[in-house]
Amino acid sequence: IFRDKCEACHRPGYIAPMSLQNYAESRPWARSIKNRVETRQMPPWHIDKDVGIQSFKNDISLSEEDIATIATWVDSGTPEGDPADMPPQRVFAASDVWEIGTPDLIIDLPSFTMEAEAPDWWGMIPPAPSGMTEDRYVAAMEVKEISDVEGGAGGKFIYHHAIIASTDENGRMNGNWPVHEVGRNAEHFDPQASPILRAGSQFFIPGVHIHANEWTTTAHLRLGLKFHPRDYEPTRRRSTLTFGNGEIDLRPLVAGQEIHFYQELTQNTKLPTFEPHMHAAGVRMCMDAIWAGRTETLTCAGYDHNWVKVYNYDENHAPLLPKGTLLHITAHFDNT
Repeated sequence: IFRDKCEACHRPGYIAPMSLQNYAESRPWARSIKNRVETRQMPPWHIDKDVGIQSFKNDISLSEEDIATIATWVDSGTPEGDPADMPPQRVFAASDVWEIGTPDLIIDLPSFTMEAEAPDWWGMIPPAPSGMTEDRYVAAMEVKEISDVEGGAGGKFIYHHAIIASTDENGRMNGNWPVHEVGRNAEHFDPQASPILRAGSQFFIPGVHIHANEWTTTAHLRLGLKFHPRDYEPTRRRSTLTFGNGEIDLRPLVAGQEIHFYQELTQNTKLPTFEPHMHAAGVRMCMDAIWAGRTETLTCAGYDHNWVKVYNYDENHAPLLPKGTLLHITAHFDNT
């Protein structure tokens, strides 16, 4: 279970605070591990198991059987078992290896220096030219944080999230790029609806959240892009539905607050992805579809601002919704 569901983060030099690659490393954390998995805080997969769509790509959650196995192991005194039965060690790619394969284009955005002890910082990262001399459709995109702190991991990251945008040579917005977050997987765009990167484009970050990590750190984001063949043409249109506005008004020291948002679909729509992003007071978000005289809950997910997750529906379970559907988002907050 640890090999399959924990080690991707809990290994030396990566984003988790301790390694869980063998018995000696895991045993001191046994009680904490039991608590975290029974409350489904770990692995960080916050989809509500009792309602809505349950089929997702790259689902890292534990089954009820997995949780029971871990609890029994802890309650039985955490025996080591027979070392001969240990599954082989997983081999992870080096930090400089790209999940999407060798990119066709790599762009380094300007760096930012965060002091060891400092308030969180929100702002803008200025543009960097793409060097593109022709228009190309993008098949996949991956973002890495490049840091001057050795390892650049295990809590040494400073970028919590970054909204990535691009403009063409005339200064017009173009493309539709994923938000970068710590631990986010590479984005493989729907082959029927991939975004275009225009000649003369520049990438920049109109909104970023950076936080201190106890080391004075200079870091930047590196973008890697893989292109479709030059004769590729999309057969569908890709866009992003963003819910929310600048008028959220939370009462102080009150739990159980709800904020509601609605948006009507102006065309038949496939929803491949659901991503709650609520900041520190957020605890849960649900998405309902109101259509044909009924309300259907599509997805509910808990929210932890330290583990912002993106949920990609399995291809055969992505919601297909008709024009006129009213999407209803309910955001739950605890401002205590």
